[in-house]
Amino acid sequence: MGETRRVFITGGTKGLGLCLAREFSRAGCRVFVTGRVPGTARAAAAALAAETGGAVFSGAGDAGSWEDNSRLAFEARAAMGGIDVWVNNAGIPQGEGMIWELESEKAEAVLRTDLLGPMLGAKAAFDAMRDSGGWVWFVEGHGSDGRIMPGLSAYGAAKRGVAYLWRALAVEAKSSSSRLKIGAVSPGIMVTDFVMQSLDRQDPERRKRTVGVFNILADRPETVAAYLAPRMLAARKSGALISWLTGAKIALRFMTAPIARRRVMGE
Repeated sequence: MGETRRVFITGGTKGLGLCLAREFSRAGCRVFVTGRVPGTARAAAAALAAETGGAVFSGAGDAGSWEDNSRLAFEARAAMGGIDVWVNNAGIPQGEGMIWELESEKAEAVLRTDLLGPMLGAKAAFDAMRDSGGWVWFVEGHGSDGRIMPGLSAYGAAKRGVAYLWRALAVEAKSSSSRLKIGAVSPGIMVTDFVMQSLDRQDPERRKRTVGVFNILADRPETVAAYLAPRMLAARKSGALISWLTGAKIALRFMTAPIARRRVMGE
């Protein structure tokens, strides 16, 4: 995949972030993962280094805090000698519920982590890579395309904001003197703790229907990361959007569902 890159990943201790870190490390990149809890972040980095034989570092902080983003960027540059790729991956679920049913603290936490976090992360990345150049990546999700699902309004609004944010930054970066490029990945539906927590709150009948759809459309994060990571490293043009679950793939999976009988999660 070319020269060694130095990759920074927020929320890199589990789910898609951890799987991306694994793929980048396997590709020969130096990787810095972040998480909220210092011990968890250190353990994830140590496990990845042992598994891949690569150089994996860690730091702890809140993705929705400017002070933590700035500090972690400094720590990553010190550990890896610089940053070439910054991945704004950290996010939290809202839990299913209409907006009036959410506690105000939960709604604020979702917007702070899932929308303000990528914005502050991008600012820290710009400061760290303005002169050297590099890539800043964002992760789209439910709501990015404007599709509405009752019970996920806070999370969907945050992801809709992320979709605007990365496109706006691609224009701004191009018009500035920086050498930074902006892109996004759309991982589709994945079987993660994020999803399982939501399923556990559904009534049995609805859960059964949801599992049926997920077994057709969902994938495990390691499968998605194996597709996304090499394409992120190979990207050359700012404004790139790398999608895993495309419209054509969705149609094909529904058409072949009776034959394929995919099963990525149990009942």
